[in-house]
Amino acid sequence: MPTLSELVVASGRSTAADVEWLHLLVGDWQLLADLAFADIVLWVPTDDNSFVAVAHARPSSSATLFYRDFVGQRIKSEWRSLVTEAFETARIVDSSAPDWFEETPTRVRAVPVQRRISPSGLAVTNVPIAVLTRHTNLSETRTPSRQELTFNACADELFSMIAAGDFPDLGSPTGPRRGAPRASDGLIRLDVDGVTTFASPNALSAFNRMGFTGELEGSRSRRSPSDSSRRSTPWTRACRSSSPGARRGGPTSSPAA
Repeated sequence: MPTLSELVVASGRSTAADVEWLHLLVGDWQLLADLAFADIVLWVPTDDNSFVAVAHARPSSSATLFYRDFVGQRIKSEWRSLVTEAFETARIVDSSAPDWFEETPTRVRAVPVQRRISPSGLAVTNVPIAVLTRHTNLSETRTPSRQELTFNACADELFSMIAAGDFPDLGSPTGPRRGAPRASDGLIRLDVDGVTTFASPNALSAFNRMGFTGELEGSRSRRSPSDSSRRSTPWTRACRSSSPGARRGGPTSSPAA
């Protein structure tokens, strides 16, 4: 099967910088599929004004819609107008009515992929370099739990960041571990002041294994710029208790404020 780079280059409308950006996006998007409880497909434009699928992520948090791999195939006619609109307007577009895929009702969202031109600037490409589609299974719709609502809210924010060219983050480290975590491993949501607003059960279990037995929600992961105190937080206490230095009885270090 052709690689992502080969498929993107074969489309005839992408640059080397576009390919690198899409690699960064795909490297982290398993987490996006898990948070959205949906299949995620990446489409790149072709020379004949169509689109071809170059990557597909199945969620580990719910059942997949697409049991057959269609990477390398041209876009289906029922999705083309939605994806074309997102590409031409550079806006997120939702389907106005349920889309049926093999007798399953779905909701489709098309998200333009904008590329930041430089790591230090805010300028993005004049037109999107690709379009990402989110395919949600409506047959499994039920009253969502607080965790599901939080996961979906995080996914929506990431979709908005992708459309604005703010995700992926060019300043994030790269390497073999990039993209490895899944949402089910444990998720903690922080506000702008570093206060925990949500911690999933698996996240709590992970902190318990590091020796923290208190309440994460409402705690602060770091001191805010206006907080000059040296009081410890659940995060610093857990890091101290799990650090090699603490286990040996030697000096430890806490995360930077």
